[in-house]
Amino acid sequence: MKLIPVLLLGASLALSAQIPSKADLKAQADAAVDKGKAKADEKADQAKAKADQKASDTKTKVDAKAGGVPMAGDKVKAATAKGEGAAKTGSEKAKGKTKKGTDKGAAKAKAVTEKAAK
Repeated sequence: MKLIPVLLLGASLALSAQIPSKADLKAQADAAVDKGKAKADEKADQAKAKADQKASDTKTKVDAKAGGVPMAGDKVKAATAKGEGAAKTGSEKAKGKTKKGTDKGAAKAKAVTEKAAK
């Protein structure tokens, strides 16, 4: 008979130890949000680097071909430099928009978990 209350006490302690608190759940959710945001930011950085590299490669190819044209070569090189700058500015803006969006999404997700934790 004494064994049954001891078993019940042990089972109730084990059960309560398995249920995470609201703070633990919030911390896990926040960590998941931060991990997702970091991954999205990393992808944005990679996409920008790839776009910048493509713009530079294209400029180099066009400039190499323009070098053989006596009069127009300098004008073409000036135009490609301008185009490369515009392409890099565009990729920087896209990266900024992506990061702004992920920041906003992460803030919303954290607000929801904060509300749920109360």
